[in-house]
Amino acid sequence: MGQLRTLGMLNREGMSACHEGRMETALFQLDQARSMAQAMKLPLHEAKIRNNMGLVHQLSGRTSEARACFILALKATGREAPDSVLHRVIRTNLDRLGGKAEAA
Repeated sequence: MGQLRTLGMLNREGMSACHEGRMETALFQLDQARSMAQAMKLPLHEAKIRNNMGLVHQLSGRTSEARACFILALKATGREAPDSVLHRVIRTNLDRLGGKAEAA
């Protein structure tokens, strides 16, 4: 299986685990995907995964961790694709959390 396919599988399985309430498993799988995206130098994939990690943290009640994930994701999309749908979604997630999107 190719690395990009593995990355996508880890991301999907992580979000599936989140939907099933298995938050630690979700974070583990998402962190594995994030690490792969970082090693492959895929900043937008990494940003999408960090956004997903932020959602898992938020659903787990860990708002400071969620905020950190959203800010890192927003910074990456701001550099790479500031007009993208992904950037707007991440900004919305951060705003809903009560974060400071303008700092990112």
